[in-house]
Amino acid sequence: MKKSMGFKRTAVLVLVLVLLCGSFAACSTLPDLASGVAAGEFPVDVNGVTISAKPQRVAVLSPSLADVVLALDLETQLVAGSSECAQESLRDLQKVDASDAQAVSAVNPDLVLLDPASASAEEALRDAGLTVLNIAPAADRGGYERLFAQVSSALSGGGPGYDAGIATAQDIFLTLDEITRVVPNDTVVTACYLYDLSGSAVTGDMLGSTIMTYSGVTNVFKDVVGGQFDYDTLRMSNPNIIFCAPGLKNELESDSRFSNLQAVRSGKIFELEPRLMEWQGRTIVECALEISGSAFPELTEESSQTTDPTSKIESQVSSALTSSALEADQTEYEPLQEGDQGDQVLAMQTRLDELGYLDTDYDGHYGEYTASCVKDFQKANGLPETGQADETTQKLLFSNRARRAGEAAASPAPSPSPEPEGESSEEGGEEEEA
Repeated sequence: MKKSMGFKRTAVLVLVLVLLCGSFAACSTLPDLASGVAAGEFPVDVNGVTISAKPQRVAVLSPSLADVVLALDLETQLVAGSSECAQESLRDLQKVDASDAQAVSAVNPDLVLLDPASASAEEALRDAGLTVLNIAPAADRGGYERLFAQVSSALSGGGPGYDAGIATAQDIFLTLDEITRVVPNDTVVTACYLYDLSGSAVTGDMLGSTIMTYSGVTNVFKDVVGGQFDYDTLRMSNPNIIFCAPGLKNELESDSRFSNLQAVRSGKIFELEPRLMEWQGRTIVECALEISGSAFPELTEESSQTTDPTSKIESQVSSALTSSALEADQTEYEPLQEGDQGDQVLAMQTRLDELGYLDTDYDGHYGEYTASCVKDFQKANGLPETGQADETTQKLLFSNRARRAGEAAASPAPSPSPEPEGESSEEGGEEEEA
């Protein structure tokens, strides 16, 4: 059995929290993007572009839209992406230059996704006979639901596709709601994000500004638009904290223009990758965790060996989301253990296979190997590693919050419980059973 691989801590946090989000958020009422179209059927009209059939070969020329596709679990429809689509799970995806219409055409896509940042290539791609869909980024919560609904409708059709997009967006923002509940709210903390020292920043018309609000800080440029600021505005707002692109911290500290800013004097300058402010899939939760963890160090675990500023926030938010999500599942699951067999075991094995934990033949018998797979699932999902499928394990296993093999656990799982003594195994014989 392949064991879970370690991921970079911040990447783990976003997966932990988002996959724990339940599907119990109510769908909001937005204009129907596919009115008159039967549920899940094509053609579908999105942003004035008619998509006649479910696209099987999609080229995505925006890293942010690629992030949305990943959040919707629709990456199997992708055949190519721009070089900026640097998500780890898209590492092996064929890369194309958005400005090279011939190269994009060569991968034979039946749909090309891009956003205003890559729209300069749109005309040439259309001239090449390609179906091109330009989807604008979100700036707030409502726009986020619109964004997900449009991408999901384009790739999955009207009706269920639209609803799935809304539900996924709501689940992600549910996590931001929980972060807001965790961070202190008795003090106003002002902040900004600077891309450079020449006037580029996150302003109020960008989703990054909304993320900052959910993280417990107020963007000093929330009333500014266009992604540009002037020095006088920054000086007068005098933020408590400055977040900036990597490499700017030393420049800020050595530039006399900024020496009197409170954030500089108190050493509250934190470097964050620009992608955290720009990619609009599950990355927005990673961004919120980084901002809140840096802004509120009192939330960190009181341990000399703990250097991750988001660990306690992760623990509290994960706990709240897990509890709510599992309580929403009213199915009664009969506990299973090694030696059991039958349809319930077979259903569990099938689900373990779908999530990548079980990679051999199975027949409904709960053998030693199945128990090992259950332990791997429990470890990856932050549950006690008993190898026994109790009700909690099965509720999470069959939910859409279940973590796939290869994703690290939310927090160190308790030590495995000792196996009951005297319990016989029926797996003897020439061929080991699953």
